Amino acid sequence: ILGSSSEYRKSLLSTLGLDFTCKSPNIDESRLLNEKPENMSSRLAIEKAKKICSTERDSLVIGSDSCASCDGKILGKPLNKDKAIEYLKFISGKHIFFYTSICVMNSNTMRYKNDNAKYKIKIKKLKLNDILNYVEIHKPFHSSAAFKYEVAKDILIDDFVDDEKDISGLIGLPLVKLK
Repeated sequence: ILGSSSEYRKSLLSTLGLDFTCKSPNIDESRLLNEKPENMSSRLAIEKAKKICSTERDSLVIGSDSCASCDGKILGKPLNKDKAIEYLKFISGKHIFFYTSICVMNSNTMRYKNDNAKYKIKIKKLKLNDILNYVEIHKPFHSSAAFKYEVAKDILIDDFVDDEKDISGLIGLPLVKLK
C-alpha cells in the first residue's frame, strides 16, 4: 500500500511494476518546534506509514515525505499562487536543500525501515516575469518550495548536486532507497 494521495508518488511506484493500492494517510504535517527539515521528512514518512498500518493487515506500507529548506527556513507546499511566487522569489539565486524520506512498514508487526535522500540545488537568479510564467503554466502549488522537478530542471536549476544518483526523490519517492 502506498500511503499517499500524490499522483507523482503513484506514478513513480508504478514504474517498478508492483501491484499496489493507494491510501491517503491524512495526518497533521505540521513542523515540530525547532525540528530540522531532514528529521521532519523522516518523522512524517514514518507517521504516514503508521497511520495506514493502523487500519490495514497483511500489508507492506510505504510512507514518504518531502520538504525543502533554504537559508534555514522550511518551505512546504505553497497551496496557492501568491505563496508560490513568494517562495520562488525567496529561493532565487540561492542554494536549496530537498529532503525526501521513505518508510516501509509491516502492518502486522509495525516493524519498519526508513531512509532519506538529500539534494542540494542552486537556483538560477530568477526574473519576476520568469517566476510569474512558471507559476501560471506549471501551477506548482502542491510541490515543496513551489519546485516541480519534472519542469523545474530546465527553468529553475543553475547547478545540481545529486549524491543520491536518483532524481526520483526530487519528484517525491526515492526509488533507489525503496529497492
